[in-house]
Amino acid sequence: MNARARGERHSQQVGSGCLRPRLLPAAAAVILLATGATPAFAIHAHRATAGAARAGVASARADAVVEKLRELPLPLQPFAHGAASTKATPPPLPALESRRQQVYAELHALGAASIPALSRALRDPDPEMRRNVAVALDVIGGGWWHFPDGGAKLDLRPALPSLLTALQDSDSGVRAWAAQDISDIGAAAGTAVPRLRAMLHSPDPESRGSACNALGGIGFAARDAVPDLRRTLGDSSPEVRQAARDAIASIDRASALH
Repeated sequence: MNARARGERHSQQVGSGCLRPRLLPAAAAVILLATGATPAFAIHAHRATAGAARAGVASARADAVVEKLRELPLPLQPFAHGAASTKATPPPLPALESRRQQVYAELHALGAASIPALSRALRDPDPEMRRNVAVALDVIGGGWWHFPDGGAKLDLRPALPSLLTALQDSDSGVRAWAAQDISDIGAAAGTAVPRLRAMLHSPDPESRGSACNALGGIGFAARDAVPDLRRTLGDSSPEVRQAARDAIASIDRASALH
């Protein structure tokens, strides 16, 4: 008896008044394959698998681009700004700065996928790499850098937990740049306020100034830090004093809107 005949005989035996036997998953799969049917769960599973594969590829690519930062020691060379003629040919960049710009452009072009990769690299054992990463986050999230694919800044909010840890980094440069990155996040970084207030007492002026910038960037949610900022108006560094004044003004403007 062939398979079709056995199936017809089985149907006759079951009849319309009897419960059909429950198919085991393996048997169901065989029938689905034989009939060409595709259940909804199979479609969803396929899409989920494909999506995970794409995410994995994007993550690996982002990690590879971030690793290039290891070859780009800081500090950045100053770039010319101002009202230079648009017809003038800009001078060629040094090779190192040209590579740096290329890496930043690649990170920006990757979009959101670059943020988790940079966050992971903030835990690198090499402090110079951590500084490079913190600077890169400011470049792609600060909105002050021009990119070939457009000037939109990337959302750094997913990096906030890593940046909070970086505020307590052993390297002063990492701490300062992490605060700048938090300033880029703005009002959504309110959870960073306690650590930024503590950072105002850091022994290095770079960290104190960056803490002021971050508190000013957070705005209304940093209003409890205003007394600390007022005390910082007496800082020994004129740059820090100016940053404190700017932060107080920014918080006051934001508070007036609430």
